[in-house]
Amino acid sequence: MGDHDLIVLVTALVSALGLKEVWGIIKKKMDLDGKKAELKSNRKVTYEATKDQITAQVIEELKNKIGELEAKIDSLIAENIQLREKLARMEERILVNAKNKVGRRKKSTENKEK
Repeated sequence: MGDHDLIVLVTALVSALGLKEVWGIIKKKMDLDGKKAELKSNRKVTYEATKDQITAQVIEELKNKIGELEAKIDSLIAENIQLREKLARMEERILVNAKNKVGRRKKSTENKEK
């Protein structure tokens, strides 16, 4: 639509309805647009707040899970240390038993030779 057509249309509206009526229509349209923009911005703020709350909640849950995992790691490390100690004791017992067994075999073979 050209500028000339727009001017003719506005002139026809003003002459048909009167300047006061046209201004009233324009004012209502501006008020509705303002309300829509305000509602949209309120929804956006609410959405951002909700999004921030959800993000904060997820972060808090992840912190809790990390804390639980750290505690689990610590307990597993302690259990690993205990198991290593038990393994070392068992190895020592096996070595002692093996030495004793070899000593007994030597004695029994010496006794048989005599």
